[in-house]
Amino acid sequence: MITDAQFTRWLESPRENRVILAELEHAGGVVQVADKPYVAPASERLDNPVWNDLLISAVGISLRVDGLIEIGKIELRDDGRITDWLDYQWRGWPVRLFLGDPAWARADFRAMAVATNGGLESYGDGVMTLGVIDASEQLNEPIDTGQLPDDGGPVPLLLGQCFNVPVHRVDTATLRYRVGYLPLLSVTPRDIGNPVPHTAHLADGAFTLENHPGNGSEITAGAHEQHDTPMAIVQWVADYYGKQVSPETVLPDVTVGYYGTGEVSGAQILDALQETLGAGWHLDALDRIDMRVFDAPGDEVALVLTVDNVQRNTLALDGVEPPWSGLTLRWGRNDAALRTVAEVINQDDPALAARLAQEWRDSIGEQELPGHPLASDETVSTLLQDGEAAQAERDRRLAYHAVRRERWRFTTYLPTVPLYQAVTVNVPPLVGRVGRVSAVRLERAGGKAEVEIIL
Repeated sequence: MITDAQFTRWLESPRENRVILAELEHAGGVVQVADKPYVAPASERLDNPVWNDLLISAVGISLRVDGLIEIGKIELRDDGRITDWLDYQWRGWPVRLFLGDPAWARADFRAMAVATNGGLESYGDGVMTLGVIDASEQLNEPIDTGQLPDDGGPVPLLLGQCFNVPVHRVDTATLRYRVGYLPLLSVTPRDIGNPVPHTAHLADGAFTLENHPGNGSEITAGAHEQHDTPMAIVQWVADYYGKQVSPETVLPDVTVGYYGTGEVSGAQILDALQETLGAGWHLDALDRIDMRVFDAPGDEVALVLTVDNVQRNTLALDGVEPPWSGLTLRWGRNDAALRTVAEVINQDDPALAARLAQEWRDSIGEQELPGHPLASDETVSTLLQDGEAAQAERDRRLAYHAVRRERWRFTTYLPTVPLYQAVTVNVPPLVGRVGRVSAVRLERAGGKAEVEIIL
């Protein structure tokens, strides 16, 4: 068995023989191809131990922490054996790539990337080209929450704790209202902000009013659903799409709430969490959801790249983000801000009345940056529901952006650089500086990748 340390040493040696194995699923099964001939040892007893050397290239297949979708391609050599593959239904099925040595057992190969097949793109001169879509595209499939009656659209998706959301009457005769798709832990219906008598149907995400609303009524509700932390929401999304969560995913234990109307996808939910936490997310090489807070790497370096590891003349500055002089972090969203608040609320609890009428609560912070006269003042909207957590995240984000952040890219001969890893690129002008990996994009079959880092 090849250990991780042995694999790393093998990867860092430019003299080693490398082979990429590709497993391409389609509607009728799976085919196995490689860029060099490979046969797994008989001792592994695989159902199909042969990877035919039909893979010309696999380029543009990427892992990114910023949610951007990139398009790549796989080129296959048709020597007459795979012409019938033109009839295969490829689109939407997984593509998996593995890297290793032709002399190794299949079990010793390491996963490089997982992606989604975009289907047959072109064919000519004996070359079949398949489009490849970033694997995270799978999570753009809308979540089926069912439909509200009378063409009311999808049932809203409520996750976690929400201060005040719209509700939808689903039975006029019984005054039954639907809050969300999932069961609730608690619900507090309000009529222009005033709590009203009701019967809760928590398992159905609903309630029934005991009295008929009068003129000028506006029924909303505060609601609490059990997935009320970032980790719990990520796990729910993973479960819905049949995924696992990477063990590398560790997120703050803070109270959050998500409310979505219309068609909602897992990618939208993860994007909202990403914005909330200053994090990144992707599907890793094992098709698991990986989300982590993107912070400064400090002095701890996991990988040092030298001039031998970086292709000559590929290091380039790709973008600069100025520091932040101030941040308004929005939290505690009111999804159903009231035009009119009950007079009793105005009299007895003016702070609550103000909150019921406002969409957001703001946590505002500033920092002195005398060396940066054009530092920016930013606004970030979050799913956070607690003021102390909002202040802590505001201060963390300001500290991260107290300096200029630079995005650099380069091509390396190490195609399996992990996302989020802290790296030093000892190539001028970056010698001695530490960055964090934000994207890895395969350049060609055989072992090069374009890497993006943030300093």
